[in-house]
Amino acid sequence: MTSIPGLGLLDSSLKIQFFLQKDSISLSIKLHPTWFFTIQITGTGLTKDASTWAKQWLEDNIKEVKVEEEGVTAQLDKLISMDGDVDVNQRKGKVITIFDVKLVIEYSGKTKDNESVSGTITIPEVAHDTEENEYVFDIDIYSDANSKAPVKDLIRSKVIPELRKKFAQLGPALIAEHGKDIQHAPDANPVSKITAAKTYPHNAPSQSTSTSANKGSSLVNTTTVTDNEEFRAPASELYQTFTDPARISAFTRAAPKLFEGAKKGGKFELFGGNVSGEYLELVEPTKIVQSWRLDQWPQGHFSRLEINFDQNDVDNVTVMRVSWSGVPVGQEEVTKRNWSEYYVRSIKQTFGFGTIL
Repeated sequence: MTSIPGLGLLDSSLKIQFFLQKDSISLSIKLHPTWFFTIQITGTGLTKDASTWAKQWLEDNIKEVKVEEEGVTAQLDKLISMDGDVDVNQRKGKVITIFDVKLVIEYSGKTKDNESVSGTITIPEVAHDTEENEYVFDIDIYSDANSKAPVKDLIRSKVIPELRKKFAQLGPALIAEHGKDIQHAPDANPVSKITAAKTYPHNAPSQSTSTSANKGSSLVNTTTVTDNEEFRAPASELYQTFTDPARISAFTRAAPKLFEGAKKGGKFELFGGNVSGEYLELVEPTKIVQSWRLDQWPQGHFSRLEINFDQNDVDNVTVMRVSWSGVPVGQEEVTKRNWSEYYVRSIKQTFGFGTIL
């Protein structure tokens, strides 16, 4: 039994559905198999999701950061991921920003001996209420070595201060770009509208239910998952491991259920169909991009899996950098766990590419 204020106790047939539209939210409450009512709340854009715009703004602005000191160089190359929410709101007639995101940024540089260095800067929290001196920066180097330390030091001393300034500009930039879209007169309050209950016969066509289900399944909240692993093997060997059907059969312990070839548009199904996807981009021997999904994910939903192989000729080590964008929220841990167990560990064990973790 379910209780709703003003409606009393309801039986287990109660169903509540939300329908999000551009300027409104509809709440459909089904009280009985044959009737329901809908509450629709509409307004003049009190809140605007600016996540996509903010991600592009950050991408464009961080690329402006390039520094050099005593023959050592460093620059920010791209925004690998942005997880979190960015909104522009109007409250009591005032436009404000509310955002809280985690950022992972890729950088590159060179030592004075012309050794190439690359890695990531992770900022666990960039928020609307974070002061410029409160940001935390975690700096990592791909295939770390003592000779690369000068670039990391330059990142810390010169690049990080520039990033602090950029983050401080995000809030004002959001208001300047989106503030006008949500402003309204003080008395222009949102309107609630209750639609009278509608009655349908018991034998209503089942098509309505299936259509709603299909629409719902396409709305998947997603996030980005990243992972780095070291292998005692050249990049060419790792690239072949992900593209040669014989090698794929070896580390997955079974022939692919489907393999149309390592080519753009080539589909595959591995682990008995528990993993499926399609090759989207191949740059031998450094990069593979696939659409990729676990069978347990919502039907038809694929993430974008990007695999980069960074070879360090000095240490004979290749770092495999992996980024999934579009992983369903709640599936982050199982995705990384399966990748670590059935890909990374199995590849190292099968081909002897490193210490088994």
